[in-house]
Amino acid sequence: MLEVSSAEVSKSFGVYREKAEGSRGAAPEPVRVLHYNKPAVVIVQADEYERLKRRDKMSLALEELPEDLIDQIASSTMDPRFDFLNAK
Repeated sequence: MLEVSSAEVSKSFGVYREKAEGSRGAAPEPVRVLHYNKPAVVIVQADEYERLKRRDKMSLALEELPEDLIDQIASSTMDPRFDFLNAK
């Protein structure tokens, strides 16, 4: 992923927007914007942002799960390596 300073993005926003969009036949590439050398924001295509937002909202109520999946979850056991998580 391309990383640039916020000052550089401020000076040449169009260049980095085009990189994120994938214009001129190039593949889209997210652009990480650094503020004081720390990641601050990422410029991505609007379609990619919308895809990620839809994915955030993917959830099912228990009633919506198939019965066999509910049974698998109910009968599952935790790996013994993680028994310490049950300690009180």
